[in-house]
Amino acid sequence: LLYTIKFEPSNMKNSDDRTSDIGRIDDIGQFSEMWHQVAGHKGHGTAPGFLMGKNGRLYKNISHDIRGEREEEFYKRVFSDENFTAFRDFVPTYYQTVCHMNDKYLELNDACFGFKVPCGADIKLGSVDFCSLDSPKKQEIHREKNLGIQRALGFRFVGANVYSQLDSKVHSKDKKWGLSFTVQNAAVKTEEYLNNGREIRRDVLAPIVRYLSSLLDYYTSQRLFWLCRCSLLVVYDGVAHGKATVKLIDFAHNITQENPADDTHVDAGLRNLLHIFSFIQNDQTSSWVHEMAND
Repeated sequence: LLYTIKFEPSNMKNSDDRTSDIGRIDDIGQFSEMWHQVAGHKGHGTAPGFLMGKNGRLYKNISHDIRGEREEEFYKRVFSDENFTAFRDFVPTYYQTVCHMNDKYLELNDACFGFKVPCGADIKLGSVDFCSLDSPKKQEIHREKNLGIQRALGFRFVGANVYSQLDSKVHSKDKKWGLSFTVQNAAVKTEEYLNNGREIRRDVLAPIVRYLSSLLDYYTSQRLFWLCRCSLLVVYDGVAHGKATVKLIDFAHNITQENPADDTHVDAGLRNLLHIFSFIQNDQTSSWVHEMAND
């Protein structure tokens, strides 16, 4: 499915129109829906959640509610406030907000651009899946969810795409697979995301481990914000050697101030993911099992 898009300044003056003060999308230039999306944002109505553009640009549909407003404002602040300069390395680059019809889109750098066969994993971070921005009812709903693995490890795989050399196809792992993780089997289950049917892709783990280490150092030392209900997007190329990247995504619930009540323990999730990927990189998955058995 292709879309034709052109960017023009908006001439709309209606104060009730949510797209009146940003660039317009009209019918020139081809865009397509993101075929390799792992999980998460699917858009609303007939509007797709994401559009892929040329030259490495990705367009994320902004939801018509407070969550969409929060995410847009967070990206704008990160890429305009010098206090967030170091944090920009860990998120997709934000260029601008554009619109088509009555829908707004974040124009972002596509983390998968240049990958022949992107194999992505969407990993929810934090041992708590709600924060003070959520209504009491929503907080209670999240408390009642059966997300024991997320409480225990500070992360949860929401979904993943894995390329198999056995049949040359990309296979999807869903939320049910992510909920099959336990504290003891977390490293073994993570290996499934890296298994192409012939080998564990340890060649892609060096950049993943470096990113997680740098992000953990940054996050535990900064006092600008708390990450809440965000995700980690891990991507490696299913057919290219050693090619991988990692980015934080989904910023509809982040708190740009220090408030201990909003600490969702994202650092614990990052730390455990760093340990797991490091153990797999060094072919020491059994060390994780042994460490957890004696914890």
